[in-house]
Order: sequence, then structure tokens, then C-alpha cells
Amino acid sequence: MNSIDLAPYEEHFPETGSVRINHCKEGDSNRKFYLTRVEGGGVVGYCHHCCQSGFYRPSVAQRRISGRTSHCQPDSADPFKRWGVPELTKWEACDRWETVPFGDLPLLTRKWWFSNGLNVSEYEAAGIKLLDGNRLTIPLSGDNKSITGLAIRPLKDNLPKWILLGSKLVAPFTQAETPPDTLVLTEDYCSALRISRSYATLPLMGTSLNSNGFSLITKWYKEGRRVLVWLDNDSQAVVHRAKDIRKQLSPFVDCGIILLKKEPKHFIHDSEIREVIHGT
Repeated sequence: MNSIDLAPYEEHFPETGSVRINHCKEGDSNRKFYLTRVEGGGVVGYCHHCCQSGFYRPSVAQRRISGRTSHCQPDSADPFKRWGVPELTKWEACDRWETVPFGDLPLLTRKWWFSNGLNVSEYEAAGIKLLDGNRLTIPLSGDNKSITGLAIRPLKDNLPKWILLGSKLVAPFTQAETPPDTLVLTEDYCSALRISRSYATLPLMGTSLNSNGFSLITKWYKEGRRVLVWLDNDSQAVVHRAKDIRKQLSPFVDCGIILLKKEPKHFIHDSEIREVIHGT
């Protein structure tokens, strides 16, 4: 497999996190080339269209400059300050957070919400707020009571797809009227919302399972119930992660896996999602 020379893409390198740009296909919907800043100052690139990757290592001089710059920013160790986000304790009090009626959201935000097959009532029930009038923010809770983390969706190409602050742990939840006997683990919150209409769900907010998430799953589980792992499956790396999660859980719960290369939030009809889950 040929590797990608990342040097021509240097102008797009993120200071932190990841950005998405075009690589082998043009068009806004084909921005599947991810550039991610990693520890040590390097940048990893991976294109989900052609499955090629590359790595950029900064020179010694660049690393020295970067080191001096980071020492001049003592607050950069605090992710809330680094992203200019008020701390969690100010979620209710800070006027930078605003509860906005769905119809008053920016057009781009409304289109993105609907593109995931979500509805207005789900927006309202999630307790979502806008930061500074334009950054949609989903509050996360590990106990369905207090807010312990934030998932911010900037909807800007020069920023990461999601900015996760605080704890990304989310307790299992459902919109179903009767307690479901199936818990589906998803990669993101939007897919979890779609699935929660018929099942219990837990968004991992990523592709790994930590000890706290493991505890929530085993606490939910009991005889007659089952757990399914359904990540985005948009690369072999993600598929391997999904299999690793199943391997972690299988000794303790009845655990299955869905390796379909289609995310739950991209199905048009909920009945299609149910067919996939019932057939697993």
C-alpha cells in the first residue's frame, strides 16, 4: 500500500485534535481524509476512501519552537481553557450557554441534526445548548442525573469533528416505553439516539471501552438480556476496535457484534435498524 506524503497538506494541520479535508475525492460530502495531531507533535493522516495513510514528523527545530510556545501557555493543560469553554460548574449560570428553540438554530445545525434522522423532540429532551450562539453542545451524564461531560459539535472543517470535555461516560438510556432487553453500544451520540427509540443504548463517544463504561454495562446486564457492539465500521481499525470490545465483554455478558458498514444514524427508517438488530 502506498503511503501519503503529508507535507503538501501542512497548511491544514490542526494544532490539536483532528480535521477532515478532501484527498482522493472532491466535494463537501467526501471530506474523509483525517489529519490528527499526536503526542510529540507529529501528524497522522488517514483517508477513509482510498484507505491510505501517512505520517508527518516535525523537524527538531519545529519541535523546539512548539515546546517553547506550549510553555508560554500555562492554561493549555486544561482542555476547557484550551478550547475557550466555560467549566462544567457554570453550565446553568454562564450566559455564554444558551438554550435555543430548534427553529432558531443556525440553518447548518438544523440540517446536520436532521441528516442524522433525529427529530425536534429528541433535540429538546437531550438538554442541548449552544455555546456563543453557534457551537451545539450535548451534556453527558454517567448517572442520568448530574452533568459530567460535554460533547461539542463545531461543524467547522478547521476544528475536530467532536470536542469532548470532562468525562465522556454516558449511562445507558432508552426512549422505549418498556425496558428493552438489548443494549447497543455505539460510537457516537447521534447513532445512540436513533437506536434508543426501540432499545437501550450507550454511546462510547469513541471506539474504546474503559473500566467505568464496563461497569455500567455489567450493572445493566442480567439474565435474558444481551449487549451488541455497533460502531461506525468505516475502517479496518474501527472494526478491530469493535472486536476488541466484544472480546472484553464476552466473558461477562451475552455479547454480539454488528459489522455492517453503515452507521445507525444513516438509516432512513427505524424499521431497518430493528431488522439489523433482530437479525444479529
